[in-house]
Amino acid sequence: MSVKQLADTTTNQILTAIENNMNDPKSISKIIESALLKVMSETRAGSVEVVNVCCSADQDLAHKIAHELHQKENALIANLMTLR
Repeated sequence: MSVKQLADTTTNQILTAIENNMNDPKSISKIIESALLKVMSETRAGSVEVVNVCCSADQDLAHKIAHELHQKENALIANLMTLR
């Protein structure tokens, strides 16, 4: 999904929540959090794929880089969870 599509989808979800009187900060925050997590997941998947292609001769290096990316993603997710 492109960033524009995700932004449009997220906007529509927020507007629907507001129209249905579900415009409390927690429900809006949850919609935004979901969009951010989706972007992170897609970005990570693309990054891991690039690492595997670029480091195909050195799979140990590829796994180390992929592991580091995964740890950074987990840290970001934990930080987002604290915003709830």
